[in-house]
Amino acid sequence: MDWYPESGETPLFRDVATFAEGRAPKVRDKRWFRDDQGRDIAAELPGWPQLPTPKKKGDKAAKAGRTLGILGKATAVVVAGTVELLSPSGGSNINFKGPDGAEPVDPALEVEDFPVMCAAAGSTARSAPYQLDPDRRPNRSYRTDLQLTDRRLLVLGSASVQQPAEVLWELPLEQVAGARQHAFSTFGADVSVTFADGSWIRLDLRSRGSAAKAVAILNGQTEPVVLNAAQQAAVDSWSSALPKPVDFVVNSVDAAAGIVSVEAKAHVGKKVVDAGSITLDAEGKPVRG
Repeated sequence: MDWYPESGETPLFRDVATFAEGRAPKVRDKRWFRDDQGRDIAAELPGWPQLPTPKKKGDKAAKAGRTLGILGKATAVVVAGTVELLSPSGGSNINFKGPDGAEPVDPALEVEDFPVMCAAAGSTARSAPYQLDPDRRPNRSYRTDLQLTDRRLLVLGSASVQQPAEVLWELPLEQVAGARQHAFSTFGADVSVTFADGSWIRLDLRSRGSAAKAVAILNGQTEPVVLNAAQQAAVDSWSSALPKPVDFVVNSVDAAAGIVSVEAKAHVGKKVVDAGSITLDAEGKPVRG
């Protein structure tokens, strides 16, 4: 799955990306596409294959779903909490937690509903490619990547790693207003990308580190983190036994001290898998804890 930047363009990030999916019982494994008034717009998106609108689980099913890894109060309390959250008085007594202890920041959008697109007519988010939705892809082996450079946001698609990537979507970074990482998501990997016109999408980037890196870039930190010679040698030695090809996501942990973290993404068949991570100090020595 090859893609090459334009002349003078610096690639900063690439990893598998899809529209996210719900984690709370009522919306588990589901996603919705809505306008700025909350209407479902999946049938209005040009060129999108049509699918039945997903149904939320009823209160009994949602309560039973808590045994699948969601801890919380009774569903009736969750409903009451959401109503309270949306009322003028504000506040909420929602107490959902995932197995990693993460809690929803906005229960109305993570517990009671789970939109992965909020887009008024004619807004940027409506132009996102349908291939980001696993349920609409041509086949299950189809893969989409988020590619970020110092100039652009792109979504790349390919039926396999052996085939050249197709550019499904591209935008100049100037059209991105910012991004936010969501703790209440699988592996903490969900990222909401907001565009200059106020529309937004929510993506799953597969790992907490990838999400953090993408958010940093989309929030304006487009200078790549460069390994020094000692760190590069340490990474080469550490990754020598990993299956090839392998890509690396490099993040700054402590810029003043020169500490960086490096995540390895190995290409195994048609999949990209997490192959481990290492944190190094400025001398290329591993940092513990």
